[in-house]
Amino acid sequence: MALSAQGLAQSINTSDTLTEHSLIATFYHDRFEGRKTSCGEIFDQNLFTAAHKSLKIGTMLMVTNPKDGRQVIVRVNDRCPKRGVLDLTRRAAYAVGVKGRLSVSVRVLPDGYQEQWLAQDRQFDSVKTTLRDKKNSYGYGESSDNSRYNLRIATVASHSDAFDIIQKLPEELQDKVLVDIISDTVDINLILEVHLDRNRAKELNRALKHTFPESEIIPSK
Repeated sequence: MALSAQGLAQSINTSDTLTEHSLIATFYHDRFEGRKTSCGEIFDQNLFTAAHKSLKIGTMLMVTNPKDGRQVIVRVNDRCPKRGVLDLTRRAAYAVGVKGRLSVSVRVLPDGYQEQWLAQDRQFDSVKTTLRDKKNSYGYGESSDNSRYNLRIATVASHSDAFDIIQKLPEELQDKVLVDIISDTVDINLILEVHLDRNRAKELNRALKHTFPESEIIPSK
């Protein structure tokens, strides 16, 4: 793979998934916790997201620490005012070894990395626990529990509408949809049966919101 010779000054073409670019990685201050990001999502230090000055919202990036090779996948969901900077959540920063400011290698990922992005929740679970404990010490954030959650992605009026909606899901999630006919009505709930803990369910819900704006997490039965 080619390393960007222009470094920080070079703009990143999101259709180029081969070139590696050099950016300065930093991380968010805790005061941003719970605020809205530029795309309307609620900022959460426990998610693998990032802010960049101009990259398209939703762009997936592979971030590599050149000193030790550690990597993390992040999704751009916010704007950073400084050119050449990638602002990471604390969880993403700690996972890749950013403790202040660090020059990192960044590569745009092609479509299809949704599952790998979500799988990091288990891979970096120790980082997540540390951050959750810190949040609760300040009196906010959710306590952990053993409950499991699904997603209601849409309510439709017919099976043909249900089929159209299901086809918009990533292929690996399509067979997890329960078509639930609501009693005494003609409406149909489409339930994505994933049985995730609350934090992972919230991550998946945010990832699907741009395609399924009605999506919401619901307790597993």
